[in-house]
Amino acid sequence: MIDRREVWQEPGQVIDIAGWDIHQDYEVFPVGARDKSLRVSPDPAPFDFCLAGHRYLFKEAIKSAKNPNQPRHPDQYWAEVIAFRVGRLMGLTLPPVFVAIDSLSDEPGTVNEWFLGYNDENDERFFPGGDYMQRRIPDYDREKGKRHNLSTIITLSRVLERGGWLSHDWRLYWGLGLCFDALIGNTDRHQENWGLIWTEDSPTARFAPYFDNGTSLGHELQPEKMQRMVRDPNEFNAYLRRGEHQMRWSLGDERRLPSIQGIVRYCEHFPEIRAILIERLVGVCEDELVAMLHNLTCFDLPHPFTQQRAEFVAFLTLRRRERLLQALEN
Repeated sequence: MIDRREVWQEPGQVIDIAGWDIHQDYEVFPVGARDKSLRVSPDPAPFDFCLAGHRYLFKEAIKSAKNPNQPRHPDQYWAEVIAFRVGRLMGLTLPPVFVAIDSLSDEPGTVNEWFLGYNDENDERFFPGGDYMQRRIPDYDREKGKRHNLSTIITLSRVLERGGWLSHDWRLYWGLGLCFDALIGNTDRHQENWGLIWTEDSPTARFAPYFDNGTSLGHELQPEKMQRMVRDPNEFNAYLRRGEHQMRWSLGDERRLPSIQGIVRYCEHFPEIRAILIERLVGVCEDELVAMLHNLTCFDLPHPFTQQRAEFVAFLTLRRRERLLQALEN
């Protein structure tokens, strides 16, 4: 994957995907709850932050079960963009995410850059985590993922490391990933939202960059609920306590891994990464975060990112950051 951490989209650069070709294999992308299609950026690209001829996943908001024509959370697509930008503040490698619209349907969403197919990397293949969970756990249910657990992932990682197949430090990868998910409140790191990228010419693999991060950042909260949480510390603390990763620690655990205490438990097993996580969290500067969120309020799109939500996302993220630092430092 080439270094794309410096890409930046300005408010006047909303991508219109109406004229983008649909990838021949994925007119309707089969994975996940949100409507999505795999598109190919035109040549020349519409803006300098896009890659000509590259694949992008256009993702809409989740539709209501009662009314399939209406989104359940119409402004959820902003969470995907913010998560990418917060991850960049942490110094993480994430596929770039941009604000987009289909002008034919007036449907807003995001285009998420495909993390394969850069330059001469066509010999790479992605295998989702569900493939490995099914191999290691009999009768694993990929639809519900109730047996998704970190211990099995750690075992898999150690096997790859001992075989000399893994090209990077899996302990740091999962530590940073869990820390990032806890910071943004991502509850959707299920078995299809991580995986391994294998190189066919040589038997080496790496874990995919952290992708599909939009079920996060309080996207589900209505304005009245956001106001109450800012005013009432008890309600806010209860919301944070309910936060969980989309996996258990061990196969037999009844409860999913708590967002913040799960990081502490991980660092107890791998103490060498604690200082790195603290350093990355400190790097999420309040001024940069607030400026980034304000920038998103300037985009002219259906279901805009409001100033009220920008202030709440800053409040929520900075409080989570504070709790994570306290837990890691103590």
